[in-house]
Amino acid sequence: MPSELAHEPLPSATQVWAAVSEHLEAFAQAWEAGLPDLAAFLPASPPNVRRLTLVELIKFDMEHRLQKGGDQPLETYFAAFPELVTGGAPCDLLYEDFHLRKRSGQDVAAKDYFRRFPERAAELQRLIGGTSSAMSTSVFGNRPPIQVQAGDRLDDFDLLAMLGEGQFAKVFLARQTSMQRLVALKVSAHRGAEAQTLAQLDHPHIVRVYDQRVLAEKEIQLVYMPYLAGGTLGDVLEHVRKTPVAECSGRTLLEAVDASLFRRGEVVPTASPTRALWAARSWPATVCALGAKLATALDHAHRHNVLHRDVKPANVLLTAEGEPLLADFNIGTCSKVEGAGPSAFFGGSLPYMAPEHIDAFNPDHDRPPESLDGRADVFGLAVTLWELLTGSNPFGVEYLRGSWPETLDALAAHRRAGPPEEALAAMKESDVPGLKEVLLRCLSPDPNGRPETADEMARELELCLRPATRELLRPKPRRWRAIVRRFPVLTIFCMALVPNLAASVFNIAYNKDEIISKWPVDEQLFRQVILAVNNIFFPLGLFILGLKIWPIRRGLRQAGRNLPIELVDRCRYRLRALDLGQITAIICIGCWLLAAAVWPTVLWVLVGPPEPGTGLYIHFIASFIVCGLMAATYPYFLVTFLTVRVIYPALLARVAPGPDDAKALRRVERELGRYRLIAGAIPIAAVGLIAGIGISNPLAVIVLSITGVSGTVLAFVLEGRIRSDLIALSEVPAR
Repeated sequence: MPSELAHEPLPSATQVWAAVSEHLEAFAQAWEAGLPDLAAFLPASPPNVRRLTLVELIKFDMEHRLQKGGDQPLETYFAAFPELVTGGAPCDLLYEDFHLRKRSGQDVAAKDYFRRFPERAAELQRLIGGTSSAMSTSVFGNRPPIQVQAGDRLDDFDLLAMLGEGQFAKVFLARQTSMQRLVALKVSAHRGAEAQTLAQLDHPHIVRVYDQRVLAEKEIQLVYMPYLAGGTLGDVLEHVRKTPVAECSGRTLLEAVDASLFRRGEVVPTASPTRALWAARSWPATVCALGAKLATALDHAHRHNVLHRDVKPANVLLTAEGEPLLADFNIGTCSKVEGAGPSAFFGGSLPYMAPEHIDAFNPDHDRPPESLDGRADVFGLAVTLWELLTGSNPFGVEYLRGSWPETLDALAAHRRAGPPEEALAAMKESDVPGLKEVLLRCLSPDPNGRPETADEMARELELCLRPATRELLRPKPRRWRAIVRRFPVLTIFCMALVPNLAASVFNIAYNKDEIISKWPVDEQLFRQVILAVNNIFFPLGLFILGLKIWPIRRGLRQAGRNLPIELVDRCRYRLRALDLGQITAIICIGCWLLAAAVWPTVLWVLVGPPEPGTGLYIHFIASFIVCGLMAATYPYFLVTFLTVRVIYPALLARVAPGPDDAKALRRVERELGRYRLIAGAIPIAAVGLIAGIGISNPLAVIVLSITGVSGTVLAFVLEGRIRSDLIALSEVPAR
C-alpha cells in the first residue's frame, strides 16, 4: 500500500498527480496478484484528493472486472463509499461505466442511466448523447503505453532516446529506417485523424507532420515529424524561473536552447543571423517576438478550421536557432467526455485554458464544446507569454477543489475575475510599450473583449515592437487628438483658414498701398469689392473642402463609436484622408487665382483700366499669386500633418493596411518634396516682386520677408514630422 502524503491541501496539479498516481500504481500492481480491496488504497486526506483517487480507482476496478468477466454495478460502489454520492454521483464515473460496458459488447442504453441517476440526466445527456464514439475518461487508462522505451523498435522506427513524456504520450528521437532519417516520434493511444489534419498545415511556425501509422494490435498511434533539438518553451520557462527577471534577455532563450542541444549531443550553431537577432533583444522584446510568431501560426491553423485547444509552453518546440514551432494540436479533444475527467488538470493544460474553454469541458455546464473558437487559443497564448515574462502564471497556482465539476467551476470563476493585483504588479513596464495592455486584452474573460482573430493578436504584438508606429495607431489620450478626431471639419477649416486670412489681410493692405492708390480707385468702392470677392471665394472654398471632408468625418464617427465599417469603405476613407492636404492646397490656390482674375476685372469694369505703362494689372496678379502660394502651401503641411498623425491612424484602427495604402503613403512622401520646393521658393518670389516693382512701404517688405521665412521654417519642421510618421505607418504589420 502506498505511503500517505501530507494531510494539508496539495497546492498544485503536479502534487495532486503525484498523490493520485502513487495510489493508482499500487492498486494496479495489486490487481496483477488478485482482486484487491479498493478501500485499502485510498488516502485518508485531504478530502478532495481522496475523492479524486477514489473515482479513478473505481474506473480502473470496473475495467479490469469487465475484462475478467466480472460485473459490479455502480450502485455497489456507491453503497460501499457513500461519500461519492454526496452532492450527486460523479458524472465522469457514470459515463465511464457506460463507455466500458459498451466497449465490452454489452447492450447498454443511455435512458437506463437517465432513469437510475435522474439528478445527472442532463449532464449525461450532454456526454452520452453528444458523442459518436465511446472514449475513456480514466486518467490511468489514458496514459501512454509504459512498456515502450528507448532501444525498442516500433514498426519502421528505432527508438533512440526519449525526448519528452507527458500524461498521454511519449516522444522519442527515432530513426526511420526506410528513409534513413532522424525524426521525432510521438507514441500515444490511437486518437483519430490528428496527423492527416496537421499535415495540411504548412507554416514556418507549426511543426510539420510527416505522417502517422497506427499499430492496431497495440492500440497505439505513431506520429512522426521533424526532429527539433532546441527543447520547448517549457524548458525556457524553467530557465527563466532560475534567473532574476531583470537579468533575462534574448540570450536567456538561447541559453535554454543551448542547454537542450548539449543534453542531446547537438552542435550549437555559431554563425547564425537569427540567433544574433534573438541575442540583441531585451527579454520583453524576445517574448513579444515569440508571441507574434506563434500567433501567426495559430491564425494559419484557424483559417484551416483547426483549433489548437492546448496552447502552453510544453507544446511549443524550438529550433537550434531559437525559432518557435507549435506542436501537439489537441484535435481529438472536442467533446465533453475529456472534460468529464481530470486529465487536463494532470496534463498541465488547465492553467492555460480560457474560462469558456473550461465551461465547454465541464459536464455540469451547458456550454457546447463546438462553440469554442480561435479566441480560446488567443487566451492560452497570452497566458504562456505572461508566464514567460514574469515567471508566474497570471492566475496563480491551480488547486483541486472538491469534485471535478466543482474544480472546473472554481477555475472558470477565477479566470473571469482577471489576474490578481500581485500578478499585475509583477508585469513591469519595459522597452516594449503596450505589451501588458495587449496581454490583458487577450486575457479578457469575455471572448468579445479579446482580439477577434489570432492574426489581430499577432499584429498587436508586432506593433509593440515598433513603438513609433504603435504611438500613432494606439496613441495615449491627448485632448488635441480627440478634438481632431471628433471635429475633423472644424480643425481642417482652421488649418486652411488661418494662413488664408493672414495672406488676405496682407494682400489687402499691400494692394491698397501699392496698387489701388495708383489706379486710382475710390476707397469705399475698394472695400465693397473686397467684401464681395471674399464673401464669394472664402465660402466657396470652404464648401468644396467640406464636401471632401464629410465622408471622412462619417468614417471617424463610426470608428469612434466602434460601429461596423465595411473594409472597402474604411479603405476609401483612409485614402481620402491622405488626399486632404493636396485637396486643401488646390482649393486654396484655385480660389486665389480666380480672385486674381476677378478682382482687377471688376475694378476695370467699374472705374476703367489703370494708366498705361504702370504695370499695375500685372503687379496685382503677381501679388495674388505670391500670397496664394503662401495660403495654399502652408495649409498643405498643416492639414497633411493632422491627417497623417491623427486621422489616417484613427481610420486604420485595428485593420491591416492594404496595397493601396502603401501606394498612397508613397504618394504623400513624393508630394512633400514638391511642396517643400514651393515653400522655399515663396520668399525668393516675394523678394523678386519687391526688387522688380519696388515698394514704397518698408513695413510691408519686413512683414512679407518675416512671413515667408517663418512659413518656410514651419514647412520644413512639419515635413520632418510627417516623414517620420510616414515611415512609422509604412511599418504597420500587414497580412
